[in-house]
Amino acid sequence: MTEYTGPKERYLTEPKDESCYEYLQNCYAKISRDHGDYTAFVNQDCKTSMKKMFEDIENLAGYLTECGFKRGDVITVFLPTSAHAFVAFYALNKLGIIANFVHPLTPPDALNEMLELTGSKALFILDRAIASFTSIVSKTHTIVCSTSDYTSGIMKLLVKLDDNKNSNVPDMPTVFRYRDIMKKKYPAVKTVSNPGKETLIYLHGGGTTGKSKTIKHSSFSLNSLAYKLYLLDRDHNYGDSYNICALPCFHAFGLGGAMHYALCNAYSAILVPKFDAVKVNNYIKKYHVQEILGVPNMFQKMYNADNFVNPGLKNLNLLFSGGDILSESFVDELTSVLRANSSKAKLFRGWGLTEMCAVCTTCSADHYKPDSIGIPLDGVKIRVLDADGKVLPAGEVGELSLSGDTMMNGYLPDGIVKESGIVKDENGVDWVNTGDMGYVDEDGFAFFTGRKKRIIIISGYNIYPYTMEQKIMSLDFIKEACAVQGYDEDKKPCVKLCVSLKDTSINKEKAKKDILTFCETNLDAFSVPRKIEFMDTLPRTKIEKLDFMKMSDKIPN
Repeated sequence: MTEYTGPKERYLTEPKDESCYEYLQNCYAKISRDHGDYTAFVNQDCKTSMKKMFEDIENLAGYLTECGFKRGDVITVFLPTSAHAFVAFYALNKLGIIANFVHPLTPPDALNEMLELTGSKALFILDRAIASFTSIVSKTHTIVCSTSDYTSGIMKLLVKLDDNKNSNVPDMPTVFRYRDIMKKKYPAVKTVSNPGKETLIYLHGGGTTGKSKTIKHSSFSLNSLAYKLYLLDRDHNYGDSYNICALPCFHAFGLGGAMHYALCNAYSAILVPKFDAVKVNNYIKKYHVQEILGVPNMFQKMYNADNFVNPGLKNLNLLFSGGDILSESFVDELTSVLRANSSKAKLFRGWGLTEMCAVCTTCSADHYKPDSIGIPLDGVKIRVLDADGKVLPAGEVGELSLSGDTMMNGYLPDGIVKESGIVKDENGVDWVNTGDMGYVDEDGFAFFTGRKKRIIIISGYNIYPYTMEQKIMSLDFIKEACAVQGYDEDKKPCVKLCVSLKDTSINKEKAKKDILTFCETNLDAFSVPRKIEFMDTLPRTKIEKLDFMKMSDKIPN
C-alpha cells in the first residue's frame, strides 16, 4: 500500500472481515457524530434519512428471518435503482444472505434460468414489472415494491395513483407487499459475524471471454472499493453533499460506487431509475450535487440538454466516467464550460471490469494524462501480457491483467462455465486476465486500445453476443448470426447484427423486420440491434471461427 493521502477525517478505513452492512454502520456512526444525521437517498424529491434507512434495514432483516431465510441462502433483487434495492441489499448482507442482482429488463425465461442456476429462494420486484412474471411469482416468495413506498405528502398521493394505474399485482399466497411488511414491527436480529471474503453478492457479467457468467463477490471486495474511492475524495461538504445515482444497482459500478461508497462517505443518493438528462440537470440545480459517477453517454446527454448550464454547476467537484469510450475532445469541451461556471470539476476517465468491482484504474486531480484510463487504485496491480502470457515491458500493447483486494471470488459454475476466472502467477499471486487490450507507459498510466473479448458495451451495459446469437439462430431462415460492436450515424455505440440467410432470395426488408420483431420480444432493450447487415457468408478466421473483429465497426473519430 502507498502512503495515506486521503481525506483528513479518515471516516472510511481499510476493511477487515466486516459485512457491507457493518462497514456502512461504522462509517455512519463516525460521520453522524461530527455532522449529525443526513439524507440517505432522495426518491421523487422526497428525502429518507440514514436513521430511517437503518430502521427499515433492521425491520426487513427481521421479516426475512421470521420467514425462515438464513445465512447462505440466495435472494434475487430484480429492481432498478431504487430505495428498495438499497434497503434489500443491506438487509440481506446483514443476514449473510447472497444478494443476486439481475437486470430488471431481463425476459421471463432468462430470469427463470437465473433463479434456478443460483438456487434463489425469493424475489424483490417492482409492481409495474410483475405482470410479465406471474408464472415465476406464483412459485416464488415475492416481495413487491412500489415507487410510492418512499415518498411523502402530495407526492405520495400522485405517485401512488400512477403506481396503481401502471401495475397489476396478482393476489397470490406467494406475493407480499413491501409496504405491508414495513407496517409491522419485527424483532431485532443479529448481524452475521466476520463474513470477510464469504460470497454474498452475485452479479451477472460477460466474464473475460464474452460468455455471460455469474460473478461472485464478497463484502470485503465491495468495502475495499469504497475505501479506495474514498482516498480520491476532495473538498467534501459533509451533511449537504449529493451524488446522482443513475448507475444501476445490478451493475458493479452502480452497486459498489454510486451506492455503497457514496452512502459510506455521506454522499446522499439522488435516485434516477430511468436516466433523463433534463431531470438530472434540474437535480444539479436544486440540490448540492458534488459527485457523479456515470458512463460517457450519460454525461454527453446532460451536456447537450438545454438546461445543462445552471447555477448548480459550481457545486460539482468529482466526476468519474467508465464503461465506454470517452473522447479527450469532449473532456476538454466539458471542462471549459464547467470552468466558465465556477466549477473546479473535471471529468475523469476510468476503467475496470465486474470481476474487480468495476473500478480498477482512474485519472484524478493528482494523476492525469490525456487519453489515459489512469493509474491503478491504491492496492491494485496491473500488468500487460503477450499472447503466451509473458509480461510485456512499458509501452507494449497486450492483454491487461489485474490483481488486488477488490477481486471476485470466481465464477459460479453452471455446467458450461467451470473455470474460476482467476489465475495464479509463479509467486502464487491471483490475477484476472481482462480480455481488454492496452499498455502501461513508463509513468504507470494505463491506456486502453481495444477489446479482445467478445462483449459489446452500450452506455455501460454489457451485451453478450453469444447469448443473443443462440436465440436469433432459432429463426428458421437464419443461416449464421454474429452480433458485434457497431456505431450509429451519430457515432453512438450500438449493437450491429451480421447475418447470412439460408435462402438468399428471401426479401431482405421482410427478413430485417422479422429479426427486429423477434429481438424486441426476446431480448432486453439494450441488446436489440440498431444495425442489421446481410452477407452471403460471414467472414471467418484461419481456424474457421467467426471473425467478429472484422465485422465490428471501427471506432469513430
